Amino acid sequence: MTGSAETTTATDEATSVADPDRRVAFFTPAPDFGGAQRVTVNIANSLADRGHEVDLVAGHLEGEFVSLIGDAVNTVELDVPQVPAAGILAAVPRLVSYLDEHRPEVLFASRTHTNLAAVAAGRLTDADVHVAVTEHSPFTHQPTRKDRVTAALAARLYPYADDVIGVSEGVAETVVQHTGRDRDGTTVLNNPVDIADIRSGAEEPVDHEWLDDPAVEPVVAVGRLKPAKDFGTLLRAFATLRERRPATRLVIVGKGTERDRLEALADRLGVADSVAFTGYTDNPYAYMARASVFAMSSKVEGLPTVLVEALACGCTIVSTDCQYGPREILEDGRYGRLTPVGDPEQMAETLCEALADPTPPERSRERATHFSMAAGADRYESYIQAVAGD
Repeated sequence: MTGSAETTTATDEATSVADPDRRVAFFTPAPDFGGAQRVTVNIANSLADRGHEVDLVAGHLEGEFVSLIGDAVNTVELDVPQVPAAGILAAVPRLVSYLDEHRPEVLFASRTHTNLAAVAAGRLTDADVHVAVTEHSPFTHQPTRKDRVTAALAARLYPYADDVIGVSEGVAETVVQHTGRDRDGTTVLNNPVDIADIRSGAEEPVDHEWLDDPAVEPVVAVGRLKPAKDFGTLLRAFATLRERRPATRLVIVGKGTERDRLEALADRLGVADSVAFTGYTDNPYAYMARASVFAMSSKVEGLPTVLVEALACGCTIVSTDCQYGPREILEDGRYGRLTPVGDPEQMAETLCEALADPTPPERSRERATHFSMAAGADRYESYIQAVAGD
């Protein structure tokens, strides 16, 4: 592995400077549902479209985002064997073989358990590869025993990575606080989104009666139905909102293990007939674009891509002021309203304010350009140039 990179905080002014002949690789368990996986595919596509040699290395080439991988990206399936309790760490021998054979100059990985495999492979390969592991969530957020064990391993292994990338300033700080990294051994690279694709998707029709009814005020939320997203607080807030503004409806787009519990909660709150659970869709932007308000109720985030997507759709936004990301994205409330975590009464009040005084769509769209694919690709190219040329 090469030496550690200097701290980098990317800006929109970066220009395309990386050598297209340099091979870079992105390692993921599978391009399946989730913000980190979608970001990985987006960045790989963007760099490949600029003429870079890009490999997307997957433990298994399966999942919702396989169809989104561009033709210019080389896909490599490791076909990782199923080893009890090992998970993606079982990929290490085959990832080492890939690195030895293809010798990319930079290997990017994301999500903590995947990062462990990348660091281990980087130590074992003969290739001179810069291993940059990415944290999308605060290092303090470890809700399960498995997560805590993984974080403990990462705290020991991350000092052996060439760099740890945080998707926001807050995430990078948690890495410094809870691992052996110092601030000079971390980098901040915001996640980019494909604004052109989002706006194209936003113009597509959506088959839901509430979203094209001028008499209805739809509140839309998008995300995995899991505890960290705290859709329970949103449902409780909506029950209060519905009493004040009977024209409101709640549309929750996403799938997950919490669906049955959330549907039962909506029934207990007496709002089941005003709440729709759509399940997963590969085009949530058509829903966002028709929202009177886009709501995010998360307990914890890193840099929530869904907020940037909502900005690109021109949405009026209400988000919890969770650690970390919303305050950075919305610039302390300039581009959307912030509300305390886990407080349904305050969220209901903030939703009322947003419905009464919506954000001009052009203001939201202007903010989204900071996170565009072009700006993100510039940042990644500058990063690759800095570390590969070291």
